[in-house]
Amino acid sequence: MGTGSGRWRQSRRLFRMRLHNRLMLYNTLIFLLVAYSLAYVSTQYALKLNRVTQLQQSRDVLHSLYNYYDIKQDEFLNLLFPLYEVQENYASMSRLLESSSDFDYENDPFNKQEIVGLAQSIATRDPDIAAVLLRKNLTGAQYVYNSRSRTLSLVPDSYPFFNKLRFKGAGRTLFGTTTIDGGSSSISDLQLYGIAGTLGTADIRLNAGQILIAYSTQALQRIYQGSSDKTLGRFVIVTEDGELVYDSEGRYGQGGFSELETLKSGADKVTLAGKRYYVQTVKSGNRNYIAANFVPRELLDRNGSHLPYLIFGAVTAMALVCALLYSLAGSLAFRRVRELIRAMKVVGSNNLSYRIPLRARTDEFEELAKRFNGMCDDLQERINREYASEIRKKNAELKALQAGLNPHFLYNTLEAIRIKAFDDGNANIAEMIVLLANLYRSIVRDNTFIPIRKEIGMCSMYVEIFALRHASRFDFEVDVDPRAMEYGIPKNLLQPVIENYFVHGIREQSDNNRFVIRGFMEEGDIYFHIEDNGKGLHPDRLQEVRSGLESSGPVHKSSYGLYSAHERIQLVYGSDYGIRMESEANRLTRVIVRIPAMTCGQLNQALTHLSVPPEFHR
Repeated sequence: MGTGSGRWRQSRRLFRMRLHNRLMLYNTLIFLLVAYSLAYVSTQYALKLNRVTQLQQSRDVLHSLYNYYDIKQDEFLNLLFPLYEVQENYASMSRLLESSSDFDYENDPFNKQEIVGLAQSIATRDPDIAAVLLRKNLTGAQYVYNSRSRTLSLVPDSYPFFNKLRFKGAGRTLFGTTTIDGGSSSISDLQLYGIAGTLGTADIRLNAGQILIAYSTQALQRIYQGSSDKTLGRFVIVTEDGELVYDSEGRYGQGGFSELETLKSGADKVTLAGKRYYVQTVKSGNRNYIAANFVPRELLDRNGSHLPYLIFGAVTAMALVCALLYSLAGSLAFRRVRELIRAMKVVGSNNLSYRIPLRARTDEFEELAKRFNGMCDDLQERINREYASEIRKKNAELKALQAGLNPHFLYNTLEAIRIKAFDDGNANIAEMIVLLANLYRSIVRDNTFIPIRKEIGMCSMYVEIFALRHASRFDFEVDVDPRAMEYGIPKNLLQPVIENYFVHGIREQSDNNRFVIRGFMEEGDIYFHIEDNGKGLHPDRLQEVRSGLESSGPVHKSSYGLYSAHERIQLVYGSDYGIRMESEANRLTRVIVRIPAMTCGQLNQALTHLSVPPEFHR
């Protein structure tokens, strides 16, 4: 008894430990209940959707069949127009229908050819026409033109279609499908449907005869067979007299269509011979024929019988996966909790260097671990803050002192060289040293961004140094829009472009060297055109420089300053700005620098935003 009770208590403790996230289990059960309910609703909807989809596919084919037959109705009068529009055809037709003798048309090849010509003028206008039937009311003669054999035959009253055609009155009449001789031993009997009308002549205007155009059902059958893998049931086209024009199952010659009244009633569900059917119909208001599709309901249900198994199977598989994930999640959560408890114990024993190992996850436990490690970091930082702060302060003071001594030493040295050059009578060298000292003082003392006015001044000093060397062989001009002068620019941005000219572009032996700096504003941007009439670049070298500027690839040693300036512009202002170059060998070089119009304050603020990590912008 004691052993059994101990096992029970152990099981209860294990059970409680495994259900520490009991809410997750309850949510899983609720999810499964809802999922199976939705599965039932989805099954019913899927079955209905499957039926609608299959019926819609069949209805599309039904519309195609109806429209095709409808075109034949619309084109019927167009087929008869040549008999009346062409005077020769009208005269031939009138002679045939008004002649009191049939002998001439049976034995005279010329007269017979006239009738063949009439029929052929109709048959050649539609490839579906298999025969043209003519009846002359005056004598009762009946002619059949076979479009395949191109022959005209006088046929008896028993010939298909004529038993009804001879009683036809005025107007158009539809004939259901029947069998007619193909006209050749190599051609099997054809299934044909007909559209008939009356013929008149100048003397017999009302009803001189009848004409029936017989169409092959093969075109309708091709439409059906082209989509038979997507359709269900039986397709028919029926006249209002109950004659079958088309039947996808080929049940012709069995009398009137027995389900005609059902179609006229407009019912969409019927029971025939104990079987339930869905019925789809197409009919225009002014047409005397109907297209219908009969689909057995059991066939629709059988095609969708797999859907319940598929849906409930998917839900069951989902339930198994949920159970597995729940078990896995519980195990992982318990293990992560133990890691947190262990870390607290280690840190509680005064080991502040311990950190919980982090994983590439974003769950709550990982967030707790990060916060715990951050808390330990803050605690350790607080302990060492005073000592570390003092060290950093002394290093900063040392660097500031060094930064002040180095320029001061250089200024004194340059001043000593200038005095020596002046004492020796080298006034140009002394002036160059003064310009160099002033230029260096501006570079060292000014901020990262300076007004364009100062940048132009520094450029002028730099150019004057070289102008002293080249004396009268050099002409320099500066033309910058005064509005642009107070906007900011990265310090020493234009100097590499100028240096590039004096090192690589100036013509040493020429007395007509010209260098121009132009600046203007356009649509919120500032443009600098730095032009010279120096050596220029050959097309291949120019293309190499342009490609380097566009791709930021490896730079040529001779163009390092140009690439460096372009990179600084894009680093500060973005990829929409930078440097472009135009050049013609031995004639012109133009470097175009484009930057946005921004004040020094705006540039410093933008630089601060770029240099501070995103997490410190909050």
